[in-house]
Amino acid sequence: MKRSDIRKIIKEELVKELKALNEAFADPIASKLSKMAGMDNRWKNFWRSSAMAYDIAWDKVPKGSFRKVSTSDPAIKKGMAFWIATSPKQLPGTRYSWDAVKPGVVAVTINGKIQYFGGNDGIGSKGTMSSRRLGDPVGQGMRGTLQLKKLPDYSDFVYMFDLESFRGGTKELKAKRAQLKLGKDTFRDHKMYKRANLDRYKAMLADKVNSRDTVAKMVGEIVKMANGAVEEAMSVVKIGKYGDIVTTLAGNEVKLETVTRHMNSALDAFARFVRSENQNAEFTKKYPEYASDRDSFETGNMKNMALEIKSLYNQFKKGKFKYT
Repeated sequence: MKRSDIRKIIKEELVKELKALNEAFADPIASKLSKMAGMDNRWKNFWRSSAMAYDIAWDKVPKGSFRKVSTSDPAIKKGMAFWIATSPKQLPGTRYSWDAVKPGVVAVTINGKIQYFGGNDGIGSKGTMSSRRLGDPVGQGMRGTLQLKKLPDYSDFVYMFDLESFRGGTKELKAKRAQLKLGKDTFRDHKMYKRANLDRYKAMLADKVNSRDTVAKMVGEIVKMANGAVEEAMSVVKIGKYGDIVTTLAGNEVKLETVTRHMNSALDAFARFVRSENQNAEFTKKYPEYASDRDSFETGNMKNMALEIKSLYNQFKKGKFKYT
């Protein structure tokens, strides 16, 4: 068999493999990137090489795992960054088309370091691979452009991917869904959890007698913020540095368990608030001659619960909790 025939067979198999991977991408940005120029060279493919280097199942990475940022975003120095050019970028002092960076993926960086194809179908940066194993850079960047400080001159925007949340076996991430608890009940679906929260909140509203609207409104807002955080966590599963499932609240990354626990605390405080208010109303109706003493006791309880709810509400609004 001729060498050219062997190359043709290898190329055909590679094309089949890439086509199957492209069809399997769950994230539309990953699918878009896979079709851009610069993601592979004659014999190497970025998705296959990075999957081997970082143990990532790209077809299992869920929708929403990539985000678009500007070339000056500080987040670029942390995580996997795909530098994108939408038009040719001419190198300084040149005028020919071959001296321009072509549209597509200019470079891929991890924690600010340029990535190169290497031996054994892997990828890496200078310093992590020997010079003999270091191959072509990932992307279409040319000599003189492959420096972190220069990449913004040849790119229009960047797609960011949180590598640390998905490396080391993405296939098992979907199985690591949070077990969401509401009292004695456990849920695996954020819609069931949201419905149970709202039902519990509405039941408390039905029981309350002349309670303050501000307290009820704060609890409602807490439930709404917690449900949003849970929905985000269940849509894009992210694992924190200590192995906990994390989500975003008011722009801050927090443990999902912390969010659900504090929301339960708010609902419990609201239940005690309503109970004190109802008991006070019943006692006053039954024993009007002792109403003032009972009122003072229950009013104190209600104030304490209201202050607790207000504190929790402020913590949710800031995305920062006293006790994590």
